[in-house]
Formats: sequence, C-alpha cells, structure tokens
Amino acid sequence: MAVFSPMVKAPGPCKFLAGTRRQNHQCRRDIGLPEAIKEARRLAVTHCQEQFRYDRWNCSIETRGKRNIFKKVYRETAFVHALTAAAITHAVARACAEGKMTKCQCASERKPEATSLAWRWGGCSDNLKHGKRVARNFLELQPKTGDPVAEMLRHDSEVGISAITSAMTDRCKCHGVSGSCSMKTCWRRLGDFNTTAALLRTKYHLAIRKIPINNKTSRRSAPRDFRPRETIYDQLYYFETSPTFCSVTRGRRCLHPDNCATLCCGRGYTTKVIKTLEKCRCRFTNGRCCQVVCDYCEKYEDRYYCK
Repeated sequence: MAVFSPMVKAPGPCKFLAGTRRQNHQCRRDIGLPEAIKEARRLAVTHCQEQFRYDRWNCSIETRGKRNIFKKVYRETAFVHALTAAAITHAVARACAEGKMTKCQCASERKPEATSLAWRWGGCSDNLKHGKRVARNFLELQPKTGDPVAEMLRHDSEVGISAITSAMTDRCKCHGVSGSCSMKTCWRRLGDFNTTAALLRTKYHLAIRKIPINNKTSRRSAPRDFRPRETIYDQLYYFETSPTFCSVTRGRRCLHPDNCATLCCGRGYTTKVIKTLEKCRCRFTNGRCCQVVCDYCEKYEDRYYCK
C-alpha cells in the first residue's frame, strides 16, 4: 500500500517508504537499497498507470470512500503485489550492475562457448539473482502456514518475480577489424520494464478467482483450502470480485466515445476542443541540404472527460 500512496519523505532509513522494523534494518545495512526501492516505486506506479490509463481502475488504491484494494484480495490486489515484487527485483538487479549498491555487483555469467563464432561472456550483466533475493527478503515472502491470504499474496508476488526472469535477454558487442565481428562479448540484460508490466497486465485479465467455501474472503475469515503448490508461478489468483471503481472515474479522460461509455459508468462525458501547434511543411533552406525550416500549423483535437 505504501508503494502506491503519494510519495512523502518518511522517517527511517528507507527514506520514501514507511518500512517495518525488518525493512528498516535492511535499508540501514544495505547501502544503496533505499534509492533502489525509490526507483522500484517509480517503476511500479508509472507503468501501472500507463497500462490502465483508459480503464476504470487506473491503479488507484481507493475503491469507495475510505475503502481500498488492500482490504480484500481483489484481482487488482494480486496485480499490485506482482508488479511491486517485479519492480523491486528489476531495480535492485539494475542497481547492482550500475555499481549503486555495496553488497552486490555485476552478475558473472558462465555459459558454453558457441561453436560457430568465437565469443565470451563479459560486460556487466544485471544481477537478477541478487534482485530476487532482496525482493523476497524485503517483501517478506516466506511461506506462512495457516494464513491462506498471506500464501496467496506471496504466490502473486512470485508471479511478478517470475515475469522479470522471463524478460532477461542476451546483449552482445562485436570486436574485430573493420566490424568483422570475429569476437563477441555477451552479457545478460533485463528488458524494458514496460514489457514486464504488459505481461502482468495479461496475467491480470487471466487471473483465476478462488471461491471460498464459506463465501467470505476477508483476512479474518479467508478460506482455509487455498494452498498454492505450484513451483512454476505463472497464474495470478484472487479471492474477491472487484468493485466497479465508478466512484473514482469522475473527471478522468477517456479515449473515445465508446471507451467513455464504459469508463464513465453511464454518467456521460464532456468534450473539449484542444488547440495545439505542431511543425508542418518542413523543407530544406533554399532547397539545399542540410538546414531545415518548418512552419507551425494549428491542430484541433477532441478530448473526452467523464462527468
């Protein structure tokens, strides 16, 4: 919840996050971790809002009044836990490779040599192994027997970490005379975090609801039959049907009238005509290369906002 709340300067070693005693201890002893957590927060919030910018839920933690998505385990709750775990893993792995943390460094890769081209592992690989370890420790993702809600959220967080793992790719640089590429140096690099966020959004739409026997899914009366036993974390789970989020869509911008019909919950929308200036009729000066001059043309665009 602290990750998706407005960022304020918080007391304690985690700086921009009001951490638990264990998290504060981790931030205190691991130099560079507070900055990595701050970057993870930025990644999680900005990419979540980008993925859901034209949906009813746009990563707001509020549902209605003083209620929020962390009171129960909704589909959105599962997504947020997965995205947060993925963001911390990504930020820490990248910070290690960039030398911003003292307890880790570039990951050392050891893979078989290619047969058709001389190459070697080198460069500076993102330290995914350390990123996973820090994320699990910081989020306290240890198995908790007897608490099915904690088990479900731990599972969803592991789905996020698994999504980051699938985003690792090989990067190579050629060496040789005149670009002959007689030798390549390769390293492992995390992909753009937007790719991971898009993958988790797909998993959000494919999430499976676990229906409790007693039909109550609050933390006090969660079903005791949920024990995720998967060793491959590929599926998000949740307990409770999501609220409509209609109360938090007032004033939101929608994409087009069809999108407004859904996003605005039937309340209607207003249309605003926005005038902008953009470059047009660009050409070379005196018809010669290579200086370009452009005119500025007015452009009118309809924008739609929920009532």
